[in-house]
Amino acid sequence: MFAPTMLSLLLAASTAQAPSALEPLKKLAGQWDGNVQMGGKTVPVKITYEVTSGGSAVLERLMPGTPHEMVSVYTTEGSQVVMTHYCAMGNHPKLVLKKAEGHSLTFEMVGSEGLRSPGEPHMHAMTVSFNDDDHIRERWTSYEGGHAKDEKVFDLTRHR
Repeated sequence: MFAPTMLSLLLAASTAQAPSALEPLKKLAGQWDGNVQMGGKTVPVKITYEVTSGGSAVLERLMPGTPHEMVSVYTTEGSQVVMTHYCAMGNHPKLVLKKAEGHSLTFEMVGSEGLRSPGEPHMHAMTVSFNDDDHIRERWTSYEGGHAKDEKVFDLTRHR
């Protein structure tokens, strides 16, 4: 067991190495409410974000407490920010931060890690746009058979 001072040093060292692109995701901590278009209907949606693991990861719960609850974990691997999306489709694609420009972060899948086969339906890309401190938009793109199939757009407001 580490002495408290040793543990504090280890946590500070690991958090200090996190790429700056993880910082905006940490600021999302809390509950967000919004809407998404599904099957021609506007459906209310909730998303929660939690900073965890000594500040080295962000846990996102999409539709918490429902049969379609999904979890995404944002963290770092070396100098990259990565996200693993544990999907209601039963797979867990791994996405890598490809672009951090303006007020948006764009994650895209590389390879087929987390899939049973490269052609199975899966979430392939996600862009989060930070409109202001209390409004974000997530744009999720699904793939099937190696091609874009559908896009879901979540417009979210921070729950106060």
